[in-house]
Amino acid sequence: MSVIAHLTDVHLVEADARRPAGFTAAARRGFLNLGRAIDEGERRRSFAEALRGATTLGFDHLVVTGDLTEEGTVAQFEAVAAVLDEAGIDPARVTLLPGNHDVYAHPHAWTDALDGPLSAYARTSAPGTVVELADVVLAPVSTTRVQRWWRSAGEVSTPERRAIGIAVQIAARRGVAAVIAQHHPPTRVHRAGWHWFDGLLDHATMRPVLRALKQTYVLHGHLHERRDDRFEGELIAHIFGAAAVVEDSGSLRRYQIAGQTLAPIEVETG
Repeated sequence: MSVIAHLTDVHLVEADARRPAGFTAAARRGFLNLGRAIDEGERRRSFAEALRGATTLGFDHLVVTGDLTEEGTVAQFEAVAAVLDEAGIDPARVTLLPGNHDVYAHPHAWTDALDGPLSAYARTSAPGTVVELADVVLAPVSTTRVQRWWRSAGEVSTPERRAIGIAVQIAARRGVAAVIAQHHPPTRVHRAGWHWFDGLLDHATMRPVLRALKQTYVLHGHLHERRDDRFEGELIAHIFGAAAVVEDSGSLRRYQIAGQTLAPIEVETG
């Protein structure tokens, strides 16, 4: 029986982040933060506390579903790596995902981070990776797309969909659950105009891929709120979102996997 810990939307910034150089940089930083205080030290403390909470309560694997940084700069990814290193968690037990914020600096910011500051986590986090645990197969999926910083939509590329298919096939062969970890939720959660701006654009094409195995679950972030959702026609939730670390001290979620079933651990103490 495995336990997966789930955190999301950390939004770490670099030192002196409150004083970006130039009007354009200041406008971008203000827009992306949406009124949140830009406090590098406080954000690092929030992430560190969330990691300590996960460690205290215990887990077999930790998943962080994107928006690790505010803009995806090298300095911001270095801040993420520093907090993770201070937490002392074995990188083999951690899977990191990119969110839309993690590639605003440039389209290859995430892959560059996995080659650089986050290289210790590449084996369990790189695109196309399949992480096999005792009773679950985990697939990290990027929903990032090339777009300007004022837009926050996502999409899943064809190679990423193939990776999901492989993970589902492995899980079916082993008779275990499949867990897909991605930043954007795999369903429409907004009206049409807002969905174009902020949602997963190809969510409709994802459903048959995700439902190829009945016991497939999705962990996501992006919405900054805790959610338990269902695919159409289902009675039991298979889609779980967590609150944002940057905003909520109760952001940690944990899930227990027994047999082929994943279920949230509702009561947390520690």
